[in-house]
Amino acid sequence: MGRPHYGRFWWFIFLTFLSIFHGSALVDQNRQIEQSILKDYNKRHRPVKSDSKQMTIPVFLMINHVEKVDELEQTMLLHGLLWATWEDEYLRWEPSKFNNTNMISIESWKIWQPSFALYNSAKSNGWYLHMQGVPATVMYSGKVYSSGSFSFHVTCLFDYTDYPYDIQECPIVIADWIYDLSKVNLSNPLKSDSKPIIRLTFDPIRNESKKHVAGSENACI
Repeated sequence: MGRPHYGRFWWFIFLTFLSIFHGSALVDQNRQIEQSILKDYNKRHRPVKSDSKQMTIPVFLMINHVEKVDELEQTMLLHGLLWATWEDEYLRWEPSKFNNTNMISIESWKIWQPSFALYNSAKSNGWYLHMQGVPATVMYSGKVYSSGSFSFHVTCLFDYTDYPYDIQECPIVIADWIYDLSKVNLSNPLKSDSKPIIRLTFDPIRNESKKHVAGSENACI
């Protein structure tokens, strides 16, 4: 048997301790900044210092799964992810005062969130979109990045007069239900005429695309 490598052992212990210490320091730094910027914070009010200022919120949708297409009810059940970003003028700090930390994570329920609503919802209890499952990322400039999952039961207007060559479109109408467009305006981060990203990967192992959705083949949205 060879001699034990005590030097390597203690070096491993040192690196482990350094990693734990560094991680703990980051958590403490995150907590200090959070306590500082949330001291007099009111999440119920629109986060602008001038009430006349319009907030522009880029919104990005990705549809992961089309669960059901109901030709009789003229509805479609969709599941996916939503990303949004906005500027919060009350969530700002000087990085130099906090060890040059310019980005932290905050539980989404602690800060102001846009009140997204699906205006063409087919279900009365499924029109509000919650974005509180994943912590939001906040930059020192007040820029907030947030995300959430959704299940939309949307109303459609299917037309099969050209079947089997018909192309169907089903709109997703999202807006802020508390403020009008002069206060909160949703925008497309890509381009004005682009549609939500559709990712219908059915088998993650073989990476085969989903071809049938609720009896419809190659459904279009």
